[in-house]
Amino acid sequence: MKKVKRIFNRLIILLIYRNDTQLLTYPGKKNRDLFIRQAVFGTIYGTLTGGVFLTGLFIQMKAPDAIMGYLPMIGSITGILVMFAGVIIERLKNRKKYIVIMNMLAKTFIILTVWIPKFFPINIAPYLMIICVLIGFSINSFMGLAINSLLIDVVDEKIRGRYIGVRQIFALIVTAIVPIIAGRFVDISSDKYTTFLIIYTIAWFFMWLEIHSFASIDDHNFKPLGKGNFSIKDMVLIPIKNKEFMKMMMIFVLFYFSWFLSMSFASVYQIKYLELPYVFLTAGATLNAVLQMFYYPMWGKFLDKYGPVFTRNIGMTFYAVHALLYIFLTKDNAYVIMTILFLNAAFMGPAWMLGVFNTKYSVIPAKGRTIYDGFYTSVIGITILLGPTIGNVFRNIIIKNNVNIISFSQFRLMFFVTFVLLTLLLIYIYAKSKKETNWEKEKMVLKSIKEKFRRRK
Repeated sequence: MKKVKRIFNRLIILLIYRNDTQLLTYPGKKNRDLFIRQAVFGTIYGTLTGGVFLTGLFIQMKAPDAIMGYLPMIGSITGILVMFAGVIIERLKNRKKYIVIMNMLAKTFIILTVWIPKFFPINIAPYLMIICVLIGFSINSFMGLAINSLLIDVVDEKIRGRYIGVRQIFALIVTAIVPIIAGRFVDISSDKYTTFLIIYTIAWFFMWLEIHSFASIDDHNFKPLGKGNFSIKDMVLIPIKNKEFMKMMMIFVLFYFSWFLSMSFASVYQIKYLELPYVFLTAGATLNAVLQMFYYPMWGKFLDKYGPVFTRNIGMTFYAVHALLYIFLTKDNAYVIMTILFLNAAFMGPAWMLGVFNTKYSVIPAKGRTIYDGFYTSVIGITILLGPTIGNVFRNIIIKNNVNIISFSQFRLMFFVTFVLLTLLLIYIYAKSKKETNWEKEKMVLKSIKEKFRRRK
């Protein structure tokens, strides 16, 4: 048994850690390992209660499309409420205790969603369910800021990028295995609602394992602003006064609005209209996870060489390609196009995640981090809420005016709008980047001329 364990540990070091001795021996490994355990248990919970399973549960309850359009980004929408979370978090004496309590409340509320149809009529159950989901994800958003703050303090900056990549690979292993098993379980079940009850109950047990991981982490190095050093209005004014931060915010706001204008309805389109089986969609998620295990190290090296902003921009380019592919997605070619979409998602996901995370924390100052993080999360949440809201208005106009240029026009025309908006944003970003690069070159040339002039004098 010990020999098998040694071989298993060597495989993890070779395949996941890539023999990175610094990452394995750097001080604080106990806390880093606990954060990996938390990521694994948290991913299992999130996989079983979110994504296609959350959408499938609401479809089973015959929820209207307008409600289901918000489900894929419900976590981001509830982030609107964390604008002022810094007032609480920057005064905490024990982030760990706060995280444990909030985690238990948030995830229990989400689990309660599946039990509502047991006690309420089918005509009102979906509306009570969405309220329950909103409460759960709102609490989760408040907890998320404290988790990010704790993670940044626990993992040293020198190894943070590589560690996050490794932590993500562990989570991806779960994503590669759990969805396809659970998806098959749903597909073969004759009573899908009972199946969802079982799946959500299993997820609830993994919540307690995640809580145990959080409770075991050492909470240290926290430098709060302290009581009396800031007010509620500072939650807005401090970030707004930071020009570099607001420039970054503008790019993210435009991107997320363009994306969720149509992509919030992608899951509904796939499950309800294209009638794709859960096992196929979850198999795609598994393929995505497996491929990302290889892509994360590649994009990590790319980021170290070219920087987070360029990595983010490349990721955004592939998001535009993703929207373009959706325009051509129909029942006739669903399996072919969806396979290409799975492959593209696996490639662009790590680039975007690493680029955004590192861009954000390279701009956000260490002091008052949760104030900036709260502002960022809240503004992006408002943007993601506006996206499907306005998208749903356009979709209804297409339906009411009986626009049948192509099949499923109410979805595919919206995907076209997203593609156009993302393309325009990318043109602006690359044009601005080129202009700034040329200006830098010009400044270097001018500096060189001045130096030569001084020498002649």
